[in-house]
Amino acid sequence: MKLLMIVLLLLSSKMAVSDTSASWNRIILSGGAYTLLGLAPPELRAADTLNIFLEGDGAPGTALELAEFIGGNSVYIARPCQYFSRQQFTNCDKALLTSHRYSLAVIDSISRAITAMKIRYQASRVRLIGFSGGGAIATIIAAQRDDIDLLVTVAGNLDHKRWTEFNEIDPLIGSLNPVDFSGSLEGVKQIHLIGERDNVVPGSVLSSYLAHMQKLDNVKSYIISGADHLCCWSMALADVLD
Repeated sequence: MKLLMIVLLLLSSKMAVSDTSASWNRIILSGGAYTLLGLAPPELRAADTLNIFLEGDGAPGTALELAEFIGGNSVYIARPCQYFSRQQFTNCDKALLTSHRYSLAVIDSISRAITAMKIRYQASRVRLIGFSGGGAIATIIAAQRDDIDLLVTVAGNLDHKRWTEFNEIDPLIGSLNPVDFSGSLEGVKQIHLIGERDNVVPGSVLSSYLAHMQKLDNVKSYIISGADHLCCWSMALADVLD
C-alpha cells in the first residue's frame, strides 16, 4: 500500500471535540482528498493490534463515546470535515454529506488514515469498528485490506440502497455500497450489531447484506435489546470484543 501523502501532526487548532475526550491526543491525519481528525489516549504508545473506531454520518460523537468506553488499544478516526469548519477546508461540499458520503475518495482517505495510525502505534493488525455510516466505510475498507483481524459494525448501513428506500430519501448515487463487497468478505471475521428499536438503520439493511453472502461461517450478528440508533451500545460492544 502506498504511504505517500500520509502525514501525522499534533493538532494545534481549536475544534469542537467533546469534553469527555479532552484528555485524548488530537491528531491530524492527512492523505488523499481529505484531512481527518484522529484521537487516541495519551498513555497509548504501541500496540500489536489496534481497535480503530470509525465515526458515523452527520453530527459526530457516538463512535467516539464507544472508543472511550472500550479504551485500551483503541483509537478514533472522524469522517472528512467532521470537527472542521468549512473555512478551514474548502472541499467540504454538500455532496460529501449526502450522495458521496461513501465515495471512493472518502474510502481512500480513511484507509490512508488507518495506515497512518498503524504506523504511529507500530501495529501490525487492526480490529475495525464502524458506527452507522462508519460501518459502511469499515466494511468496504475491510474488503480492500489484508490486515483486518475483525470487522465490527454497530447499527451499520451495510446496504445503502435498501437504507435510502426505507427512509424515502434520495439514493447515494456517488457512493460505493457495502453489499457489493459482501462476497469478498466471506473470509473476514465479522460481528454486526443491530438495535431492536433502531428506526434509522433497520434490521432489513443487515439482512440484505447477509443475503448476498454464500458462506456465513465467519459472520455473527446480534439484535441488541433496547438499543435504538444512538443509545445503549457500549456494553453489547464490550461483550463481543472480549
